[in-house]
Amino acid sequence: MILAIDAGNSRIKWGLRDGPRWRARGWRENCAVGQLAALWRPLPPPRQIIVANVAGDAMKTALRAQLQHWPTEPHWVTAQREQCGVKNGYDDPARLGGDRWAALIAAWGRLRRGCVVANVGTAVTVDALNDHGEFLGGFIVPGSILMRHALAANTAGIDAGDAPAYQPYPRTTDNAVYSGGLAAIAGAIERMTRQIAQRDAAPPCLLGGGGAASVAPLLPFAAEIIDNLVLDGLIRIARTCS
Repeated sequence: MILAIDAGNSRIKWGLRDGPRWRARGWRENCAVGQLAALWRPLPPPRQIIVANVAGDAMKTALRAQLQHWPTEPHWVTAQREQCGVKNGYDDPARLGGDRWAALIAAWGRLRRGCVVANVGTAVTVDALNDHGEFLGGFIVPGSILMRHALAANTAGIDAGDAPAYQPYPRTTDNAVYSGGLAAIAGAIERMTRQIAQRDAAPPCLLGGGGAASVAPLLPFAAEIIDNLVLDGLIRIARTCS
């Protein structure tokens, strides 16, 4: 069994994989990392533990403490120059976030063709793979909540209030901010997809993250929403390391 952990900017997602199926999955907000040991202790001991952590050294220390009841040493993922069929095109491959690397590996393992891999979370990443498994590069833009908070903090008369839904022609400031943020994210995904289409055939688009369902309807093409794409990639990496 393999325990995969994706520690993002806001949430910690995890899953215990037993062969072809997930035996257990869950998540906690980062501020509740101290609750994880109680969730994990009743589970069967994993043979491997693999972690993608983009939440900093303090989170790494906290996760170690939550895992200490098992003797298995965690493997902390760093992006490689090449792994699981994916070639890393970053100027400094190790600087690519482990979560992005795992998602790219999962996408390549599923499709074996060029695609756009977008994760819509606290930050939004929009990454490009070509038909040869080469990671070409990607965008990072603020997520919808970060955009709203930035406007509220740096302008007068605009707050960070929520709007009930996307509106193509917003008629309130709250809705203009909310809808504008979603439109900007969709625009980044559409732009990357068009760029790849100029090089190769029109690529499929895989969406993950908590905001995926809000962005998908705004795209002018079908996109597949995949839960836990990063966890899928972590399992694939772990199996190459076993």
